[in-house]
Amino acid sequence: ARVHNLGHPPRRLTFLHLDGSQHTLPAPGSAVLSEGRTVGRVTSVGHHYEMGPIALAVLKRSVDASADLLVQDGEEAYAAAQEVIVAPDVGQVVGRATGFLRAPR
Repeated sequence: ARVHNLGHPPRRLTFLHLDGSQHTLPAPGSAVLSEGRTVGRVTSVGHHYEMGPIALAVLKRSVDASADLLVQDGEEAYAAAQEVIVAPDVGQVVGRATGFLRAPR
């Protein structure tokens, strides 16, 4: 895992569009699930005047950017669609001739 993440952040920030059929919002710290496993946490939630319920979440970098997510807050579950803020492939690439990670020749 360490070699896989070398030069990349292990998590990424994601904008979530939450299902608006419920009249409540998940609490910050709620688990974000993909295919039944926890892949991140909600950092903040709110109600946007045009988009309805929204949230910011920090997800594992390995989560597919097109995956449908579920926010689990206790017994309540909220369907969520993600909008990428930080791309999964962002970060310094190891071995590039930038002189940043390797001594100049």
